[in-house]
Amino acid sequence: MCADDYGQNSAISQAIVELVKGKRLSATSCLVTSPSWADQAKWLTPLKSNIDVGLHFNLTEGKPLSSELPEFFNLKELILNSNFKEVDPKPIAAEFNAQLDAFTNHFGQLPDFIDGHQHVHQFPVIRDVVIKAYEERLRGNGSYVRCTFNKTQLYRVTDVAFLKQLAIQLCGGIKFKSLLEAKKIPHNTSFSGIYNFDNSFAYSQYFPRFLKQIEDGGILMCHPGLMSGDEAEQIASARHNEYLYFNSKKYMQEISKADIQLVKFNFI
Repeated sequence: MCADDYGQNSAISQAIVELVKGKRLSATSCLVTSPSWADQAKWLTPLKSNIDVGLHFNLTEGKPLSSELPEFFNLKELILNSNFKEVDPKPIAAEFNAQLDAFTNHFGQLPDFIDGHQHVHQFPVIRDVVIKAYEERLRGNGSYVRCTFNKTQLYRVTDVAFLKQLAIQLCGGIKFKSLLEAKKIPHNTSFSGIYNFDNSFAYSQYFPRFLKQIEDGGILMCHPGLMSGDEAEQIASARHNEYLYFNSKKYMQEISKADIQLVKFNFI
């Protein structure tokens, strides 16, 4: 059970810390390009034995850490340009290493796993950079990589969630899984948690379906947060609705009913 975007702002980070302390999450991925990261990394340190803590590789929000990458990308343009191989891998590699250094410098260890903000880690060109950096810096650490591929489809074709899931697969999910398998890079068996954030008021109805989509060793992605006054936060209400659900008895009852244990992964 992995909460994304730790470090983006205090409302998100505080919610994740509270849920970790309540044993309602087993992983979180960190947005180290945020100005909040350096301070909020300290909040996680006492909890790192309880959860997996990963790097949420970011290329689309805020500002780069590396001087070799002048600015971040528009997501739609990045998808298009990476598929046409019009993205220069050199500044991407410099940025990945800068973010990996920022993670390590403030958290005191290499990340347990790698994933991507808006799933950029699986895009063409970028995925090659990630795999190369993994081999050079993370292979010996036993770190794993998030894979978004899931063979289980429980959405109606007309659902917005189905379209989001399809887009994620077509933007590299299928190919990335095959590369991870070929390179023998540890990764999750399955992936779920995709839905239309506009319908977060019904999150409790979505969650049982998410559980049915994952197999043993799967990752269920989530985005909890407290109410935020950050005007740039586009899904603040969805984050809060998720947070309320994860803090509820119903959430724990659904986990128990499905005979699921929330655990750290161990691929070493």
